[in-house]
Amino acid sequence: MKIQRHRPDNSDRSSRDQNQPSRYNLAAVALGVSLLLLLGSGWLKSGGLKLAISGIAAVLLAGALVKIFRDLNFSSPRLLNGSPRQLAWIRILVCLTAFVFTVIEDLPSFSSLPAAMQNRHQLFHLLTILPGPSTLLSTPYLLGALQWTTATLLFLGLIGFQTRTTLFLGGLGFFLIQAILRNYSYLFHAGLVPVYLLLVISWTPCAATWSVDRWLNRRKPQPSARLIGFSVYACYAVMAVIYFVSGLSKLRESGLDWFRGENIEQKLVMDALEPIFLDYKWKASLWLVQHHAPDYIFAIIGAIGLIVELGYISVLFSRTARIIMPAAAFGVHLGILLFQHILFLDLLILQFIFLEVDRILVFLQRHFRPECRIRDVAVSDVQSGPALSYLSRSALASIIAVFLVAWVWHIEFYPLSSWRMYANPERKGPAFYLKMAATLENGSSIKIPIHDCSPAKMPNVRFFLINAFRVSGRSKIIDQFLASYVQRRNQTLAFGSPISSLEIHRWRWNYVAEPNDPRFGWITDVYPFDATAHSSPSR
Repeated sequence: MKIQRHRPDNSDRSSRDQNQPSRYNLAAVALGVSLLLLLGSGWLKSGGLKLAISGIAAVLLAGALVKIFRDLNFSSPRLLNGSPRQLAWIRILVCLTAFVFTVIEDLPSFSSLPAAMQNRHQLFHLLTILPGPSTLLSTPYLLGALQWTTATLLFLGLIGFQTRTTLFLGGLGFFLIQAILRNYSYLFHAGLVPVYLLLVISWTPCAATWSVDRWLNRRKPQPSARLIGFSVYACYAVMAVIYFVSGLSKLRESGLDWFRGENIEQKLVMDALEPIFLDYKWKASLWLVQHHAPDYIFAIIGAIGLIVELGYISVLFSRTARIIMPAAAFGVHLGILLFQHILFLDLLILQFIFLEVDRILVFLQRHFRPECRIRDVAVSDVQSGPALSYLSRSALASIIAVFLVAWVWHIEFYPLSSWRMYANPERKGPAFYLKMAATLENGSSIKIPIHDCSPAKMPNVRFFLINAFRVSGRSKIIDQFLASYVQRRNQTLAFGSPISSLEIHRWRWNYVAEPNDPRFGWITDVYPFDATAHSSPSR
């Protein structure tokens, strides 16, 4: 007997299809209106009107996103490559990035820094007044235990062992380590994105493949394709919104002045004179200045960076953009390293989360192992599954809304930031910068890079050392800081002989009038430090 399948009536199907697009279009309109209101409120001065508009817009934005996330089919390849492999690849890269940021630091050395350097406001205040964190900051062994326990948890998350637990605990440890680094400096941005992604990905089914957990329990049912796709999209959304608000900050603070060549030139010169990374004699920014590069060259450099930041939001809508924009952002960060000597290692690595690993695996299989057929949980292997939970959709919508509200209100409260990196406009003029010289006990004199003074690898200590010239006479906190630096370097005889004295030099270079000055200016102020008189820094 032949069984005839029932075909649904075309009129019923069309009526259902018409209702869903109408709801989707209404949510899209609400999303557009809320975005315009929220972004527009960012240009208003603080007050009741700004609070009312931004509050209503944020709630409307979150509600619209919840509706849109419900209707989007995250299991569709047309939207994104939401395969278990893609999510596992993101887990590996995020854990690898956080692992590298954890192991490169010398966290125990922070216990030797003067307590007066610690921030006394916002979240950092808890690190100084509560008994547990304050004890942690003053004990090198506890700091070392925190560092390597976190590194171990992140490695276990990378390989996917007890993934949910190790990712969550490793994320908390990484959150605390990054807070400690900023507690002694300022709210710098390198390392913030892995904090966000770790806290997001720990709640996703990112161990569905390429994990020890999956290898130990192959019979465990696969999560739905819709949930996996949504998890991939959530990680993309974090990256996209951060770049977007970074570009918005430049427009809000500088407006069209951002595109002036002298604005970009001044920024590049200042960073090149106090390099953090790639501290070579030849510097690209100074070469452009000395060869009288026209303003439009610097304007093009600034425009490219801003276009990439604002255009990065397109990765949420276009698979083509997920190829172009991460590649462009990678190039921008290489340019920042070349021209400004600042390394955003996390943002360089994390561009690769957009790499479609399934296509790469298929390509490799076809060209190198044609006899093998790649199976193992591709998108087509799992069912679309039930609709996403309201909690999951609300969580991602809230994260996006919070990031935008932080931008509207200029919030700099770790881990939130409005990402106002280099947003203020600048005029071309004399550049003031710092150098450091040391006299060793064997009588020789050496130059010490400014960035060598800080035990942290990523932040720049120049913003702290400039305080030596903002007060008359001696600065107690600067002396304590220099004493701790001398003690660390003398313990290992880093320069072959103990340091006997230090000098911080403040230089001035009028590159506008004297661009070809081979000395890049002259010394205007000196802050001397006798290391023998401060052999043991006090905390």
